[in-house]
Amino acid sequence: MKTLSICAPMYNEKEMVPYFFEKIDEVIKKLSSYKVEILIVNDGSKDNTLELLKEQKKTHPNLHIVSFSRNFGHEAAVSALLKYSKGDVVCIMDSDLQDPPELIIDMLKLYEQGFDVVNARRINRKKDPFLKRITAELFYKVISKLSGKIKVPDNVGNYRLLSRQVVDHINNLKEKNSVFRVQVPYVGFKTATMDFVRPPRLKGETHYNYKSMFKLAGDSITSSSTQPLRWSLYLGIILGTISFISFIVFLILRLVGFSTLIYFEAMLYSFIVLTLSIVLVVLGVVGEYVGRILIETQNRPLYYVEEEIKGDLDE
Repeated sequence: MKTLSICAPMYNEKEMVPYFFEKIDEVIKKLSSYKVEILIVNDGSKDNTLELLKEQKKTHPNLHIVSFSRNFGHEAAVSALLKYSKGDVVCIMDSDLQDPPELIIDMLKLYEQGFDVVNARRINRKKDPFLKRITAELFYKVISKLSGKIKVPDNVGNYRLLSRQVVDHINNLKEKNSVFRVQVPYVGFKTATMDFVRPPRLKGETHYNYKSMFKLAGDSITSSSTQPLRWSLYLGIILGTISFISFIVFLILRLVGFSTLIYFEAMLYSFIVLTLSIVLVVLGVVGEYVGRILIETQNRPLYYVEEEIKGDLDE
C-alpha cells in the first residue's frame, strides 16, 4: 500500500485547527488504498496552535508535528514539509482550507495516470481585493517573461501533489532563497493541472500581506532569472548614449551663438534627474542580487526545529 503525506504549515491558526482536521478526516475516509500521514509544521506560532495540534495527536496517531523555534516564514515551512514527509506521494497545501482538501482525491487520480506533478490552479479571483488581483496578474506576467525555460504556471500557488521522485529532487536543491512555486517547474517531470475556485477563508485572518507578496515576487524573479541585471546593462547603455548626444547638441548650440536655450536646458536637466533616478533603481536591482549572494554564502540553516512529535509512519 502506498503512503500519502498531506502537508501544511501553520502560523497562529488556533481557529482553523479543528476545522482543518475535520476536513482532512473526511478525505482520508475515502482513501482506502493509501496509508495517510498528516504532517504539520508549526512555524513559530505565538498563540496556542501547537497545544491544539498536540490535542489532535491524541486522536490522530498518523499526525507528525514539526515545531520551529521561531517564525521562519512560509517558504522555510514548505521546505521542512518536503524534507520531513515520508509518503510516496506528497500533497502540499495551506491550512486555511482555501485549498479545498477534497481536491486531493482527484489529484491522486491524475497521479495514478502517470503524472509526477499535479497543480491546482485558481480560475476565479473576483473575490480578491482589486490591488491583489492586479499585482497577482502583473507578477505572473513578469515571471513568465523572465523565467525563460522555467514555465511558472499562472495562478498556481503551493497547492500541489508531488511524486516522491520530484520531492527528492527538490530536497537536493541547495539554494537558501528557495521559492517552492519556482522549484517545482524547475525540476520538471510530467505535469497535470486541475482548476478550482478558491473558497473564502473560514476562520481567522490571512497572514499573507502585501509585504509578503512583494517579497515572494522578488525572490521568485531573482531565483529564476538574471534578466533584470541584463536589462539594467542595456538601459545604462541607452541612457549613456542619449546623455552623450544631448551634451554634444547642447555644446554645438552654444558654440554657434544661440543665447536663449532655457527650454533645452530645462529639458536637459530633467533628463539628468530622470537618469539619476533610473541609476538608483538599477543599483537597487543589483543590490537585490548581491543581498541574495550574501545569504547563500552565509549558508545558514533555513530553520531550527524546537520540537518534533513523530507519527506512526516514523515508528
